[in-house]
Amino acid sequence: MGKKILIVDDDMMNRKLAGMMLKKGEHEVTAVESGEEGIALLSGEAFDVLLLDVEMPGINGIETLRRIREEGLGADMKVLFLTGNEESEVSGAIRELSADGYIKKPFQPQELLGAVE
Repeated sequence: MGKKILIVDDDMMNRKLAGMMLKKGEHEVTAVESGEEGIALLSGEAFDVLLLDVEMPGINGIETLRRIREEGLGADMKVLFLTGNEESEVSGAIRELSADGYIKKPFQPQELLGAVE
C-alpha cells in the first residue's frame, strides 16, 4: 500500500508533475497551492509525507513548517522541502524544524519516489 502524501507548491505544473509521478508509485496524493491551505488540511487529516515548496508567495515553506510544528500537526509525518536553491539555503531550516531533507527542483521521478519511500 502506498503512502498518503500532501504536496504544497504554488506552481501548478510542479504539483501536477509530482502528483503524476507519485500516483504511478501507488501513492495517494493531495496537492494544494499555499502554506495556509496545507496547514488547514493538516489540522483535520493525517499524511505520511509532506512535500513542501520553499519559495511561495504568502507564507513560504519554511514558515509553513514552523507553524505546523508550533500547532503540533503531523508529528509522525516525513517532511521534505522542494527547492530550486542550493542546500545551504534550506539546511538550517531542515535542522531547526526537524525536516527529513530536501529534493532539488527540477526533480527526477526516481529521486522523488525514492525520497518518499
